[in-house]
Amino acid sequence: PHQQMPSGTENETDQQRSTAGHNGPVAAKEAAVRQKENKRMFSQYEREHSATLVKVRRILARTGVSTSDSLHDGESLLIEADALTDAMLSLAESSNAPFNMIWKKKAERCKAEVGPLKEEIKRGLLNMQELARSRLCEEYRTNAEYAMSSTDDPFGPRAMETAGLLNDQHNLLEESQRLCAESEEIGASTLGTMGIQRDQLESTSARLQETLTTTEQARIILNNMIRKALW
Repeated sequence: PHQQMPSGTENETDQQRSTAGHNGPVAAKEAAVRQKENKRMFSQYEREHSATLVKVRRILARTGVSTSDSLHDGESLLIEADALTDAMLSLAESSNAPFNMIWKKKAERCKAEVGPLKEEIKRGLLNMQELARSRLCEEYRTNAEYAMSSTDDPFGPRAMETAGLLNDQHNLLEESQRLCAESEEIGASTLGTMGIQRDQLESTSARLQETLTTTEQARIILNNMIRKALW
């Protein structure tokens, strides 16, 4: 005759079998939910990246009209674009096949588009700085020639005007430095925002896992209660 298994041991065995049978579907469901959220966020980042590059190209297209301020705005936009591609690569790394490879290629292609635009912005700013220096030198030379040929005191009004122009140039350089600092702050803020969004996604995923685990435990307890009531 077969020895009868104690009821407590039998219940534990049933519970273990039930848990093992449902861990697979629960994990698959959780992965599907996480992958769906990753897909939504990747598409959003991709659209924002495309819109950002459109703005930069519009700035560069205004040949002869763009100012140093608008070019610095373009620099800030490219910093945002870099942050978006970094976020896209992060989502690709945390996703399953085949999305990880597809998204990685898309993110790398988006990142490659930023490089040439950075070079154009850099050339534009250098050209403006060179133009400002050339104008300042020309005005200084004109004022110097006038002072040397004039019977007036060379340290009179014309010299004061030249000093004022030099002071204006100094102020322009300080303004450029301020705009560069603001661009760095905007980039740092954008990266911080991306980090917060990633933390929120991870927190949501953790809460979902806790909910699924609690639901599964409640289902197992309920099944045991029903089984005991019927026996």
